Amino acid sequence: MKTLLQSLIVAFICFACTSHKETEFEAFEVFCEMVANGNKPLALHHPIARDVAEKNWDQYKTIADSYNVQLYREDNFPKTLLFPNEATENKSVILIYIGQRLKQYEQLKAAMEEDPKDDALKVELSRRLGRLLGYNNRGINELLSKNTPYKSLASFGVKKQITHLYYDNIKEAIAFYEEVLGLNKVDTSLFQIGDEVLVHLHALNQSHIKDQPKSTAIALLTDQLPEWYSYLQEQQVPIKYTYKPKTGGPHDGFVAVDPGGYLLEFEQFKQHPENELFMAVLKDAPRTRASTALNFYGSITWTYHKDMLKMESFYEEVLGYQKVADQGWTKIYQTSASGFIGLVDECRGMENYADDKAVELEWQVEDANGFNDYANEHWEKFGYKNSSFTGPENYIYHIQ
Repeated sequence: MKTLLQSLIVAFICFACTSHKETEFEAFEVFCEMVANGNKPLALHHPIARDVAEKNWDQYKTIADSYNVQLYREDNFPKTLLFPNEATENKSVILIYIGQRLKQYEQLKAAMEEDPKDDALKVELSRRLGRLLGYNNRGINELLSKNTPYKSLASFGVKKQITHLYYDNIKEAIAFYEEVLGLNKVDTSLFQIGDEVLVHLHALNQSHIKDQPKSTAIALLTDQLPEWYSYLQEQQVPIKYTYKPKTGGPHDGFVAVDPGGYLLEFEQFKQHPENELFMAVLKDAPRTRASTALNFYGSITWTYHKDMLKMESFYEEVLGYQKVADQGWTKIYQTSASGFIGLVDECRGMENYADDKAVELEWQVEDANGFNDYANEHWEKFGYKNSSFTGPENYIYHIQ
């Protein structure tokens, strides 16, 4: 006869086994639901022993059928930089999918099994798998950083964004930003727009000559558009596009022109499907009061491009910035607390693409020495030298 203690132990073991099975199938059901609802193109159930996969297959299939998704049992999951090999070695991975996603996976697996020797190709194949699993670039970056030497610029801790502009009459430009816009003057020609976002004014030089294409516009984010519009009209600042607020649109604004010909877009974003994450990011941004008694709470530096997909990949995979708004022909990335870069399709934007540009961008990072060591070793293709490099479409970037 069993003692009371023995009976309790047996009951606990049975309960634990039952709970584990319930948890196992509940987790599987969640993956099926995510694929069925389009949240994941393809899902991988966690690796399990092959005999367990065989034993539970009928129940997996019943759950999958209830969500109208399909299953494939993979007993030889390919080597990838996203996951450690020991996680899947000698185990089964159940793929959950709809439509042609299995064929997509099989094409990717065939490319992986060719065992590419080029490190860049290995990374690209791993990113391809991540996209198939529905991971965004931020998630893929995180996985790569755990299994490879890969790091993004953002992983070194970006503190400030500074936009550098160039003027024929530098004194006039400084007076405009200090006396007309009333921005806080941090240094001789360095002005604060919002918390951790600044604009630095320079005289023309050999790299930036007179009449050089601007290739940028600066959005000044504010919740006082009517007040700014009236004030700038009083100051007789040239207005390129007038203030015409629209009900139900994603943003309102107007465009002024500074003394050097740069476009200044006074803008307020509104709750809209394309801005939902951006609105959350902006909600608690501190207001920086100008001497005019009006405020700004951030800035977007717009840059103009021919190949938007290439630039999106650069900003997400190399720089590691998060996309906070997608307006179709513009993509907005957060770089610092209140600093943003907006990528613009030059066919639709206020400026055209040009190889030479009257703007340079700078980010200040917490670990500048660590980034410099990393970039010297891994960023040769961007011409990294002396804390500067050139992006895919000739914008020049500085890191301090």
